[in-house]
Amino acid sequence: MVRWGIVGFGDIAAKAVAPAIQAHKSSSLEAICRRDKASLDRYAQNFNVPHAYTDFTEMLDAGGLDAVYVATPVNLHAPQAHEALDRGLHVLVEKPMALDATEAANLVGTAEHANLTLGIAFYHRFYPINLRVREIVESGDIGDLIALHGNASSPFVMTPDDPKMWRVDRTQSGGGPLMDLGSHRLDIFYSLAGPATRVGAFSDQRVIPGNVEDTASLIIQYASGVQATLSSLWSIDPARGDYEVWCTKGHINVPFARGTEFTLNRPDRSESVTLPADDLHDLPLIDDFVCAVEGSGRHVLDGAGALQVQRVIDAAYASAASGEIIILSA
Repeated sequence: MVRWGIVGFGDIAAKAVAPAIQAHKSSSLEAICRRDKASLDRYAQNFNVPHAYTDFTEMLDAGGLDAVYVATPVNLHAPQAHEALDRGLHVLVEKPMALDATEAANLVGTAEHANLTLGIAFYHRFYPINLRVREIVESGDIGDLIALHGNASSPFVMTPDDPKMWRVDRTQSGGGPLMDLGSHRLDIFYSLAGPATRVGAFSDQRVIPGNVEDTASLIIQYASGVQATLSSLWSIDPARGDYEVWCTKGHINVPFARGTEFTLNRPDRSESVTLPADDLHDLPLIDDFVCAVEGSGRHVLDGAGALQVQRVIDAAYASAASGEIIILSA
């Protein structure tokens, strides 16, 4: 059994992560941590977790863990992951993995040097709809991949007293919707097209408070020759979570990356595909990580892949600030 601790136990952990860990056949949830004692005790009781802490270091000092899930604000991802890795623990980090690519690369290097598993929670990759799209593209059934187009956008509905308002403080979040929402879509693009080589972007702050963008538009060129565009916004309503995959002999329209339906268009016909819903959507994420810890399978959502996503985000912010196309080194 992989014995888990979760730091930053809140809505995401309660709705998705903890249920997946407790449902996984080779995992047990042994400890949780958050600063608010009242909420901590409520969560510990609801999930029947034996140990609860308001201090992360205290949780690590208590021992009895093999892995830690880091679900705190982004500025805490790297320091808390390093602290866990330094104790010999495997680490699964919420996306995005760090404030910037430098922090992300340091994390990858630390985990590799210590021979420990580092995973990043880009769980959209395992939704049945995205798995099926990737299977079609990789099969060559609709020709060679040419271009990708996507939206990762939502209205900004937080009030000043919302505990998640750290998202509009760049020192804590690293950025706005591009970090929060766009990173998921960039991971899907990476899974289809590989590493990026050039990035151009515009960003602006139109409607939200704070010091992060609420409107970002990217164009990306990949080493594979694929081109992509992405809009990531907090300045629209209703939300958009669609993407399109364009190939030489057809294209795929995905109305919602977390949905169950997509359309496969060929020169001579169109086909609507419906897949079963996946209610416990973090279970494949936990299984991917545990298999990597046990050495029993390929690690799909590893730190090295997430670093590629972070490099694109960094390049987008640099391009938006300078007005130049940013070249990514190999």
